Amino acid sequence: MPTRIVKHANASRLPEFRSLYRLFLRTNSAVVLHHSPSKTQILRLWRPVFDEAAFKAHRLQHHDVRSSERKQIVRWLHTWHRRVDYTLSLLATAAVSRGLAHKITRNLKWLRRNHVLWVEKLYYSHKPFWRPQLPQTSANYQPYSLPTPGSRPDRILRKNREMRIFDEQCSNAIGEVVKMAEGRHEIILGRLRLKRWQQEWSS
Repeated sequence: MPTRIVKHANASRLPEFRSLYRLFLRTNSAVVLHHSPSKTQILRLWRPVFDEAAFKAHRLQHHDVRSSERKQIVRWLHTWHRRVDYTLSLLATAAVSRGLAHKITRNLKWLRRNHVLWVEKLYYSHKPFWRPQLPQTSANYQPYSLPTPGSRPDRILRKNREMRIFDEQCSNAIGEVVKMAEGRHEIILGRLRLKRWQQEWSS
């Protein structure tokens, strides 16, 4: 097995893994001119990428890992490190110029922010929450009644459902474009990850 792959496979036991993450954060901070809200969006966009790599590296240290699984993890980590290297080159270019690389990073920041707001306002804002100042028999705790078919509220509800389906299809199309860009240029453009029932309301 090549020495380089072995080194990458044991990245979780070396300070280089954390140093790589810090370098990633510093580079992203330079891209957004150290703007705090933008840094937060960038952090949450690329944190799942490093979490997945850390999980793979920790899994590799277990003694019960089969030989086939170990080879697969080592191969995955090797590919991941190569993609991170190319991504760092992209971010370094975006930090010193206002060309295509900077536009890509800026659009990714806005893409994540808008996705978070869309999901939370569309799916979470209407969830019932317990309010201690209201009695248990309050109408806020009762299930919603369906509108009469053909009525104006029913037409509005149907239109909102159609708009939701259209928004989801557009979001899926953008995701496919991002995946194609990652595959063609061997880079990583972040991951969208939201925790269930946790409102972020990013600004």
